[in-house]
Amino acid sequence: MKAEKCASMALSIRCTLASTPDDVRKALAEVAAKLACAPSRPAPGDMWEVAIAEVLNNIVEHAYQQRSDGVIEMQLEFDATHLSARFTDYGLPMPGGTPPSGTPADLDVPLQDLPEGGFGWFLIRSLADRLEYSQEDGTNRLYLSLPISCVTGPT
Repeated sequence: MKAEKCASMALSIRCTLASTPDDVRKALAEVAAKLACAPSRPAPGDMWEVAIAEVLNNIVEHAYQQRSDGVIEMQLEFDATHLSARFTDYGLPMPGGTPPSGTPADLDVPLQDLPEGGFGWFLIRSLADRLEYSQEDGTNRLYLSLPISCVTGPT
C-alpha cells in the first residue's frame, strides 16, 4: 500500500436506498466494495465512512422516524483530497432548519451513566470542512465535504 496524492482519483458513487438500518448497512458495504476495486481510494482509517453512516442513520431515525417506506438518495464524489457527499430525502425537516450542533461525549462518567446518542452531529461537524442543509417543498438536501487522504495499489 502506497500513500500518494492520488491526483488521478476521481470516483462517483450514486445509490438510492430505503430508510431502514439494513439498507444503510448494505449501501455502505456497496460503497466499500466499489472503493476496493478502485486503483486509488481513501486511506484506511479515514473517518469518512463514519460520517456518512451517521448522516444516513440520522435520516432513518429522525427524518423518517424509523418508517421503512422512505427513500434516501446518496451521491458520493471522491477526488484526491475530498469526499463531496449529497443526500436527499423526503422525510421530516431538521428542527430549526439547520443540522444540530451536537455535543461531545463526556467519557469521564461510569459506563452505566454514558448517555446514548446525541454525538453524531458533533462528529459530523468536526470531520466536515463544509456542511449545507436546505429544505424545500418536502425535500431535504444535505451536502458535506470531508477531507480525505488516499492510497494507490492493492490493499
